[in-house]
Amino acid sequence: MSCYRGRRNRGSCGDFGDVGGVSKDCVKDTVRRILDAQKEVAEEGLHDCRTSCDRSIEDLLSPGMEERGRHTTIPFMLTCRQTCKIWVGTGFCGHGGDMGNHGHFECIESPIFKVQGFVGGSDNCVRLELLLPVDQKPNESMQENHGSDVCSDIGHCYFKNLRRTGICITVDLDCFCGISCLPATTPYEYNS
Repeated sequence: MSCYRGRRNRGSCGDFGDVGGVSKDCVKDTVRRILDAQKEVAEEGLHDCRTSCDRSIEDLLSPGMEERGRHTTIPFMLTCRQTCKIWVGTGFCGHGGDMGNHGHFECIESPIFKVQGFVGGSDNCVRLELLLPVDQKPNESMQENHGSDVCSDIGHCYFKNLRRTGICITVDLDCFCGISCLPATTPYEYNS
């Protein structure tokens, strides 16, 4: 999906309207569909693309998945409207003792998220949890730089699954022009 058509003067995240023939609400609508699918799994079609948000949503809701153990999450990445780059969320988690006096903080960055919910009935503000790759193994054929920060940081490794961090951030979905879904999975819990 293209973030813009031709050269444009880039202003604030709300200046784009329809972008490249795609409604500015497509990211928000897709995140809402992911959340609805995840809720449906908790409560109780094939495509040409091997990986897509539609395919991940269908896989999550597929009746055949119940027999194999249904997944709970559709991880995704967001493309920032102003830069057309994958957006990396940042947060801190604390370790040990009373965090004000005896503990320490660890900075966590990840471009991969799980939607936790929309905030206060908003159509734009959503709470996202940062997910981290686990059980990473080098992919010898992909050691060179891929040209994007995400592929350079994560793309040179295979990873088995994702791990929840418990770090949630609130973002305005109007600031994003693209979404890329990973296949449905069940992330490991915080301490796994």
